Amino acid sequence: MLTWQRWTGNAIEWDALILRLEDFTVYQSHAWGEHRARFGWLPVRMVARRNSQVVAAAQILVRRYPLGVGVVWIPGGPLGDIQSWNKDFRQAIRKLSGLKFLYCRFNALGVRANGVDEMLDSNGWARSSQPLSSGMSLEYRPSLPEEERLQMCSGNWRHNLRRSFKRGLSTSVWANPDPVEMMRAYESMQELKGLAAQTSKDEIESLLSAFGKHCVIVRCDDEQGNLLALRGALAMGGKAWDMFAVANPAGRKVYASHSAFWFLMNQCAIMGVQWYDMSGADPVNNRGVYDFKKGSGATDFTQVGEWDFASPFFLRKPVSYLIGRRGRA
Repeated sequence: MLTWQRWTGNAIEWDALILRLEDFTVYQSHAWGEHRARFGWLPVRMVARRNSQVVAAAQILVRRYPLGVGVVWIPGGPLGDIQSWNKDFRQAIRKLSGLKFLYCRFNALGVRANGVDEMLDSNGWARSSQPLSSGMSLEYRPSLPEEERLQMCSGNWRHNLRRSFKRGLSTSVWANPDPVEMMRAYESMQELKGLAAQTSKDEIESLLSAFGKHCVIVRCDDEQGNLLALRGALAMGGKAWDMFAVANPAGRKVYASHSAFWFLMNQCAIMGVQWYDMSGADPVNNRGVYDFKKGSGATDFTQVGEWDFASPFFLRKPVSYLIGRRGRA
């Protein structure tokens, strides 16, 4: 018999539990929940047990509004046995969220296997009509020998990497990242590309505080010590997820992004990272970023992706539309 129930253990116990599930992600870690709590989300953790053994887990983030209305977001999850993401799971979400009227969406980042869509559909989930991501990503293997990884790069990417090595750049692990300096780099990139805000100083500070040594950031400087580019990741359990990536206009001219990425992958190899998630790919709407990631030798894969439900059910489409519209704003 399968039962879902609230998890009441501590941070160390929660992370140890999810690391035993093959599809664990950093977005289901205790630290990620505490990070998002600083921005108005309430983390609630639950597990599914079958014959006293944990077979699935989910850290849900709840945002409450007046009159018992709210939204539940499950980033990078649920985890574990997909068959357990059933009506009992949805009922547990309703109960543990404390909401009378709710919209719930998850974004599972594991590889979409044959039959997964049919299974989720039969369990009462619907694929989100207004997804916030493409449902694709790329995986990289930092643990492979460096020469082998170099040969996996496209010819143009490899050429640009070697160009960066000839520009007198200094690349290193940023031991004490400065959120203000990081934000200046992001603002410079946003102005150059005409992008909406990619992050904020508060979000950067929160991530650095929540993850500590599990957040590794590489900076690439010019000969005068001025920041040209940075690349950062969150790592846990032999996996890592791309989190920070930016180059200012001067850095773009000397291929500093290539140097920063390559140095970060070498650091990940030293840390024992076997699998690196490039954190999304959109070859249609963001071709330049996709080409950079693909050119590095990373491999495409399709994720389980975004699925939702609402209670009552008629809230699903209008709320999904509003979330999608806000996400594109």
